[in-house]
Amino acid sequence: MRDGRVQKKQNWALDRHDYRSLRQDEIRIDRRDPGEGHRHLVTVEQLRAFIGLLPDWDEVAIGLDAIVLETYDGTAFGWHQEGVVMVCAWSRALYTRHDEWFLMSAAGLLNRLEVEGRRLPGGEYELRWTEAQARAFQLLDVLPHELGHHHDRMTSRRQRRAGRGESYAEHYAEQAQEAIWPAYTQLFAI
Repeated sequence: MRDGRVQKKQNWALDRHDYRSLRQDEIRIDRRDPGEGHRHLVTVEQLRAFIGLLPDWDEVAIGLDAIVLETYDGTAFGWHQEGVVMVCAWSRALYTRHDEWFLMSAAGLLNRLEVEGRRLPGGEYELRWTEAQARAFQLLDVLPHELGHHHDRMTSRRQRRAGRGESYAEHYAEQAQEAIWPAYTQLFAI
């Protein structure tokens, strides 16, 4: 303290991962370390190319400060918070385990991508993805789903909560998949 005011420490610096500390002139695309045993299947360049395919991008991007290729979470494929959408890293093994609810909710895209799966003892399912299939799932389902949550929040009256929830995000992701599927197959290998 000096003259009754708190002084900045000499080693003070902005956190580069605080996407709301400074006003963003454009949407920042960031890539974090995927974490041990995991990897990012989507590159920053692929992400930029994919964004150009999204319907109503100019409307969905309002209030969006960053899209982040995030460290593996273990509990989610992606998530969102105020102004930031995250797509989590994927296991290096490319195999994932899911319950029947996940298979039912993602059945359309899983069939379209021809993802192999088998039922495990105990009722879980193991999906055996190729790298291209997992990338397509991240770009065609995870990212649009989280953008749907963001759009939900931004179109609410106070812009504080995504009040319409999972059904709104799922609906947005399904609409995006249908609208961009032909262009996606032209741009990306499956």
